[in-house]
Amino acid sequence: MEILSEQGKIRISNEVVLSIAKKAIEEVDGVASFSGKLPNGIKEFFNKDIYNKKGVKVEKEEAEVTINISVVIKYGFSIPEVIKLVQENVKKSIETMTDIEVKKVNIFVQDIQL
Repeated sequence: MEILSEQGKIRISNEVVLSIAKKAIEEVDGVASFSGKLPNGIKEFFNKDIYNKKGVKVEKEEAEVTINISVVIKYGFSIPEVIKLVQENVKKSIETMTDIEVKKVNIFVQDIQL
């Protein structure tokens, strides 16, 4: 990603955005792990510039990104509540640390950890 400032250009690698997203997800209680892939049929919708690694994918669109995350939720936690916290934490963390606008944070629940 490239951000223009008064002093010049700032380039932030996709790896940095992924690292921030992963750390933000790990901070949410109720997430057991990241699964390694998006569900079948979902990948066809993402035909733009996409960078992915271990359950977190970044889709770039000009000065904003869409984050796609596959997670496994711990048994006993409210899935909607955990997902909402993940979405909020990922968005806040990326925007605060990079000044990149996060358009969407899509979550795909792959499994429940018993």
